[in-house]
Amino acid sequence: MAPYRLKHRIEYWAMRGFGFLLAHTPYPVALFIGWQLAWFSHYVLRYRREVAYARIREVFPDADERRVKHIAWLGWRDFVFNAVEMFRLPRVDQKWIEKHVIDWEQTRDVIQRHCKSGQGAVVASPHIGAAELAAVCLQRFDTPIFLITGKQKNPLTDARLNEMRSSTGMSYVQVGSSMLKAVIRRLRDGGILAFQADLRVAKGGIEVDLLGTTASVAPGMAMFANQTNVPILPMLVTRHGWTRHKMEFQDPILPDPDSPKKEDQKRLTREMFVMVDKAVRDFPEQWFWYNKSWILAPVPDEQSEPAEAKQTNP
Repeated sequence: MAPYRLKHRIEYWAMRGFGFLLAHTPYPVALFIGWQLAWFSHYVLRYRREVAYARIREVFPDADERRVKHIAWLGWRDFVFNAVEMFRLPRVDQKWIEKHVIDWEQTRDVIQRHCKSGQGAVVASPHIGAAELAAVCLQRFDTPIFLITGKQKNPLTDARLNEMRSSTGMSYVQVGSSMLKAVIRRLRDGGILAFQADLRVAKGGIEVDLLGTTASVAPGMAMFANQTNVPILPMLVTRHGWTRHKMEFQDPILPDPDSPKKEDQKRLTREMFVMVDKAVRDFPEQWFWYNKSWILAPVPDEQSEPAEAKQTNP
């Protein structure tokens, strides 16, 4: 095995040291450190700032410049806050949930009631709020939840991220050749897949109406639900202030075993994106505007058949 590159080692030890600091300081202090990093990268380094401005103007053409800049800043700040909270996931326990999650009993009751049926489910959400934090909260409610994770370019940081996720008790499936079979098996065994739905796919995606235009999105969410006959449980995760979160389940979207598979997968996806569209319009400051693959990029004229779905982090 070839030795790790110097860049990989530097990134790894920076992640370990900085992660230790964020994990062992009080929650508001850790977020304040994140706020400073967000401010510097947004206003000094201007990381992808103009890209975000252009996307916000595209979606909200009537917004004035002050509003555009406000949405972009808060969207970036919350992304950095979510990264800070990644290092603190093992500290999320029942006491933390009671202090920081609004109406947590309702969320617990909905997911526990479903789990008692013995049936699996796909808990789907857009890139709004701290989705991975919400998944850990669901796991603390004795939910057999699991994630699909992408692979980082740096093998050292990739292993560290997987170690952090495992330390919470969370189960995960990594993108790869055996991913599809592993996910379907877990769903059929009563597992709950946490899936972020608003992922663009240039080829083989499902076309949906989103924010006044057409988007091509990943078919995986609907494909998993359809092939295992489990419901999609839409969830909206939002941040309220710095340290408070809310997780709200919407009405379930049920597969139709009597419908042709491809048609049913399109219906499931399009029903989910009615919720996504409303969520972005209601909480534009919390959506992630900075990803390199823009979900509203033009849909190719010709699309190939849906390929195996991939779940990747922005």
